[in-house]
Amino acid sequence: MNTINGIINPYSAWMQAQKTASAQAGGFLEKAIKAAGASAASEAEKTEGTSAVSLESMLKEKYGNVVYHVFDASSSYWRTRNDYPHYLLYQEGDAAAKELENWRPSGPNPFYGSIDGRFTAPKEIRALQGVPSGMTAVVIHPDVQKRMEENPAYAKEIMARIDAWFTFDQLRNEAMIPGISARSSRAIAIGADGEIANAQSFSHGRITFSTSGEDSTDWWDLRMSRQAEYMRRRTEDQIAHKLQLSDWAAASAAANARAEVLQMMESGSLKEALGGTVAGCPVEELFASTRAFLSSGGSFWG
Repeated sequence: MNTINGIINPYSAWMQAQKTASAQAGGFLEKAIKAAGASAASEAEKTEGTSAVSLESMLKEKYGNVVYHVFDASSSYWRTRNDYPHYLLYQEGDAAAKELENWRPSGPNPFYGSIDGRFTAPKEIRALQGVPSGMTAVVIHPDVQKRMEENPAYAKEIMARIDAWFTFDQLRNEAMIPGISARSSRAIAIGADGEIANAQSFSHGRITFSTSGEDSTDWWDLRMSRQAEYMRRRTEDQIAHKLQLSDWAAASAAANARAEVLQMMESGSLKEALGGTVAGCPVEELFASTRAFLSSGGSFWG
């Protein structure tokens, strides 16, 4: 029993949580990918005799609140500029899509971070705070959209890729701040080659972006520096109370998510589903960075 003199032993309970997470994680991604296929099959049955199943319909069936755009969103400005208007990704209509596709920077890159303990962000990042939690934005390159319309099987492949990324990124975020997903939104862009060209997730007070191997700032260095600033603000604003998680419960949840992410990366299915690169970064490099961070105990909860 996990007790000492009748008192629950937190360490033993934590170890059991780790073992349970590891045992369950092996088939997690396989289930997610099968679910994407099942969703497609279900939607296909509904639309049989009328039209072929579409990626948009599969996404909306699974994720609900989805904004779907078709344009080229592979620009590196998504990753390198703090004033890129990401908030428009979550707005319906051609006007938002056109503004994003044609957006070009003007002037130096605005500062985003802390100066003398004061957090500063450009208006485009502050505008993200007006996006409701639970939103999903997907941008598909026109070439990929055309190919999917001609080949429904390819649409299922893209669906599995998007699903795999959302699953992976959500678990990574939960490993750092358990409970964060409940008040987060996310966006993804598929490039002309069908690979993930860009990705982003954010919650109120926290924003992360994808980056390519060519960018001067390391993805994890940037993420961790912003995360450290967020955690300072988290303490000041007592966000822990808003999450309604005790420190112990949060540490246990983070351990579970960490174990699951590590197991997913060993399964081989995740790499296959994600494709060769994410935002220009080889998947193996992304895994190596993630594995190093999480294996070192990288979490703000223990």
